[in-house]
Amino acid sequence: MNEGKEVLEPLPLGTGKNTNEKTHVLAERCFMARKKNVFMNRELSWLEFNQRVLDEALDPETPLLERVNFLAITVGNLDEFFMVRVGGLLLMAESGLARRDASGLTAHGQLEAIAKRVRQMCDDQYACWRELLEPELADAGIARLQPGELSVPQRRHLQTVFDEQIYPALTPMRVDAADPFPLLRPRGIHVAFRLKPSAGEAARPRFAVIPLAPNMRRLIALPDENGYAYMTAEDAVRMFSDRFFPDEPVVEAVPFRITRNADLEAREDFTDDFRAEMQAVLDRRKQGDCVRLEIRTGISKILLAFLQKALGVHARQTFVVPGPVHLADMSELVALEGFEALRFKPWPPRPSPQIVPQKSLFEQIARKDILLLHPYDSFEPVLRFVREAASDPQVLAIKQTLYRTSADSPVIAALRQAAENGKAVTAVVELKARFDEARNIERARDLEKAGAQVIYGVKGLKTHSKICLVVRQEPGGVARYLHLGTGNYNEKTARLYSDISLFTCQPDFGTDASSFFNAICGYTEPRPFLKLSVAPFHMRETLLELIHAETERRRQG
Repeated sequence: MNEGKEVLEPLPLGTGKNTNEKTHVLAERCFMARKKNVFMNRELSWLEFNQRVLDEALDPETPLLERVNFLAITVGNLDEFFMVRVGGLLLMAESGLARRDASGLTAHGQLEAIAKRVRQMCDDQYACWRELLEPELADAGIARLQPGELSVPQRRHLQTVFDEQIYPALTPMRVDAADPFPLLRPRGIHVAFRLKPSAGEAARPRFAVIPLAPNMRRLIALPDENGYAYMTAEDAVRMFSDRFFPDEPVVEAVPFRITRNADLEAREDFTDDFRAEMQAVLDRRKQGDCVRLEIRTGISKILLAFLQKALGVHARQTFVVPGPVHLADMSELVALEGFEALRFKPWPPRPSPQIVPQKSLFEQIARKDILLLHPYDSFEPVLRFVREAASDPQVLAIKQTLYRTSADSPVIAALRQAAENGKAVTAVVELKARFDEARNIERARDLEKAGAQVIYGVKGLKTHSKICLVVRQEPGGVARYLHLGTGNYNEKTARLYSDISLFTCQPDFGTDASSFFNAICGYTEPRPFLKLSVAPFHMRETLLELIHAETERRRQG
């Protein structure tokens, strides 16, 4: 009867709480059967980008430790993908919204496609680690050891590390299906234990969880005359589990890790204190729904079912992995001393030949515009620009946007110094910089204490511009010096990412910069810009005009 007709496969089980998911999936198939969309799904497209990074880890022409680093990057990327992209889609799916994206997929359809693609990517990541990188690392003298592979000196050393550093910092938590499950730290490493039932409770399994301390080193170095040997901290906890459960037979001990939904937005329309609202968002993230469970292979069905139920995780969101959970921590190996041959040859940024170190940067910018290409050109002139402005007695004001900065940012230090020196300092600190919110809140407080004026961006938008405007009193009048950049004011990432810096004191750029800051800080409509193109007012139209101009040139040959 079905000859010549499409046969639908059995519908999969759902991921969320919505009881109409099968209806959504069926509608999805019917919709896609009658319409071939020209758009790619954003989430699946992003996963293919991550695959290209993973391909670098698979490339035998790439030095070994650099391949480890590429693998670690793909794992860290997936973390943010689950926290934000998958987290947001789960909220949409559970709300019952049937809205489709540009490619024609509903939230349920996207989650189904994502689950399939991510599972394949996860398999590829662990195949890369177990079949390629880990054996090659061992051959090169970097070996991960299991308890049965330790020599007597190594076991003695591990015992000392455990007694002095690990055991005092950890606390086992008894967990029971009848009690509320403890709030586990997202993205932390935990070890789940199943203990032998007590006398008289033969049919009732007992469970416990030990969270590893947040600041604990994941890889424990062991003495080795031939290179570098190590064991993971969770394997050490499993090895000495009898210290936590004396006289309690441990049936199994399995490391696991959870990822929580971080797609929680600040309610900007309902608060007068945006910084306090962002702090509340950070607190809510710690309690967000679990969107992924990663757990080591070998776990029993009993323990797995218990964790899935306790954490509210569906089978589609569970990843049983044949190796250390969260391979991103293997990036610790990349910086090992003595293995330089396993890394790319260092290529330090060059000092720009356009800039004379002993001469005032303001004088050099006044003479001509300076263009730098990072990371090939050093980022030091950008830091120097802010430092000179902070200490120059002729500087009246500094206005700067801050999106992502380093932990011990020299830019923040220079702005604090400028404010303490009596200069008018205005910092537009974007509190919605994803996963840098806590750091930016701290930076904002530090700047305010120093006397700077801090603005938290524009409601409903992210201030992603990179501008530093220095207003300077000179013999001919007030001059405006400007740095425009495509990257962040972060000297560490400036050594990794390709970005452009432009220094200029052209009046039109200075006028535009002043108009930009006045609009953001005063919440006003900006005046027409002379040189700059600013979203959401003109940038889209400007880019389309440029694209059309290039298209026309190509058409004319």
